[in-house]
Amino acid sequence: MNSFKNEVLKKMYREYDIPCDRLVSNPNLLQSFTQDYIGRSGHVVELAQLGHQMLNLRRKGEANGGLSRLRRRYNGRN
Repeated sequence: MNSFKNEVLKKMYREYDIPCDRLVSNPNLLQSFTQDYIGRSGHVVELAQLGHQMLNLRRKGEANGGLSRLRRRYNGRN
């Protein structure tokens, strides 16, 4: 049984506005994200578990109940 509160994760992901791969690969960002998740959800989780769940949600895609796409900050070639 998946005990993660995915709606909390999805909402936080949109608020943080940091791509999932960058969030999971940076220990400092993942640490602060995890602490915020624990505070909001009341669900105690380890960093690796939360990172794994985030990657699984990203792989599912928004259409299948996963993470939504973030807006690009790319403004052409400049």
